[in-house]
Amino acid sequence: MSRAPLTLLAVCPEAPAWCDRLERLRADGALVAHTADPDRARQWLSTLVPDLLLAPPETAALLRPVMPAGGSRTLPWDGRLDSLDALLQPWFPAPRPGPQRFGPLEVDELGGRVRISQGLGGAREQAMPATELRLLLCLARQQGRALSREELLSQAWPPDARPQPRSVDQVVRRLRQLLQPLGLAGRLRSLRGLGYRLDLDAPVLAKAGSDLV
Repeated sequence: MSRAPLTLLAVCPEAPAWCDRLERLRADGALVAHTADPDRARQWLSTLVPDLLLAPPETAALLRPVMPAGGSRTLPWDGRLDSLDALLQPWFPAPRPGPQRFGPLEVDELGGRVRISQGLGGAREQAMPATELRLLLCLARQQGRALSREELLSQAWPPDARPQPRSVDQVVRRLRQLLQPLGLAGRLRSLRGLGYRLDLDAPVLAKAGSDLV
């Protein structure tokens, strides 16, 4: 039995780049309703039960009282195009033909491996489970920016998963252990009250197992 296409209600400005991203979702078979007007979105929610509501946090808060009970999941969006792709990717995954590179770090999502290409001793490689790998990708795509637990839960877990907020902390602990042999565990930073941030811009460490603090 084929799966029904996901329905997305996007409440965001009529910027060309964002509209192009939503058009690509339509071309891939998603059902997408788009408006920049929260009042119109409120009217649509009275008849439409979307799987996903994409909106800035303040707009989502305004619409929450009229959202169908148990019908929609909210994707809070900060207005940046790179974070839009990261938000939508777990729900509308795009094919990834090969490894992705972030400075010295190479992430092979299909192969389940992470490599570092610089430092004494040549390249180093580490196998990594799927959840830790997705969390690393979320942080690497927005490196240098703190991501909250809520953002990571919405981006790094499959759409049908129901993780608890503290699941992020548990996966981060495991991810740090996996990054240790690459000398990168200290690059994954905990920011009290903000979330987690990955810093890859500093010079690569010379010895495996040594980390920034």
